[in-house]
Amino acid sequence: MTLRSKTMVLDFTGECDGAAAAEIRLVAELPDAGGAEDGGTVVLEQDAATVTQPGGEIRLVAREPLRYDGEPADVEFVLPESPESTVLTVRALVVRLESAGD
Repeated sequence: MTLRSKTMVLDFTGECDGAAAAEIRLVAELPDAGGAEDGGTVVLEQDAATVTQPGGEIRLVAREPLRYDGEPADVEFVLPESPESTVLTVRALVVRLESAGD
């Protein structure tokens, strides 16, 4: 994942609260290296992301909706008021929906 030109490896975990992909919510903790903008969380949803760090929170929109077909996908998120600038990129994200019994 790349956030504001800083590349990091994160493990996302989450759930799907319904049959529709619109209910997908994945969460990852950002590493805390002691800097002013370090630490926090990233929450991915079907067509949006929320990045919460010390000092604030930003809400981003996906260039394309999150895929959940089990294939790797690169997902880019932008500020709604500045769609030409990518703020967050998640590379090779694989989302698999499993039934509750799996």
